[in-house]
Amino acid sequence: MTNQLIIASAITAMGFLSLNVEASNAIPEQVIEAYQAGLQGSQEKNQFAFNALKEINEKAPNPVALAMLGSTETTQARYTNKPWQKMQYAEKGIAKLSRAIKQAKSLPYSLRARVNVTAGCTFAQVPKMMNRAEHGSYLLNKVISESEQFKQLEPALQVSAYRCAAAAAEKLDDAEQAKSMVELAQKLQLVSTK
Repeated sequence: MTNQLIIASAITAMGFLSLNVEASNAIPEQVIEAYQAGLQGSQEKNQFAFNALKEINEKAPNPVALAMLGSTETTQARYTNKPWQKMQYAEKGIAKLSRAIKQAKSLPYSLRARVNVTAGCTFAQVPKMMNRAEHGSYLLNKVISESEQFKQLEPALQVSAYRCAAAAAEKLDDAEQAKSMVELAQKLQLVSTK
């Protein structure tokens, strides 16, 4: 599988991260949809999601909203041609993701997994020079390794974790791990569509 294809799959997987009932009550469906569209290339929707998540996080802070906010801010780097702005967006977004990870440590597994998958997927997407692929891979593999709890997560989140782990492995030049994660994602997709 080529680098471009794995990255495209991971971006698509990030877009399908879904929220559980507790977290989704704080985040309106239209914001989640805009978040997903922003990850898949809509600058306008990404900006809408960023603004909405920023407001939500200011009114009712929670690690899931903060992780999504960090992800949208990091994604903003795609939409500017100015190198210093790219770095600024990426650094601010990564800082928010790091805070969300710390805040999520005491949460139940399902919410912690959601934050870690959001952060891990985002870290797997930033340029290699930012040295985040390793941290992304660690977060994703940590979520996946808690197998009994991982199996209880909704299939879309499991597929996202596998696809993003594949992207991180590819970025770390671990073709064997990338292939293994892609195969697990494909297998799970086949099972969950039956």
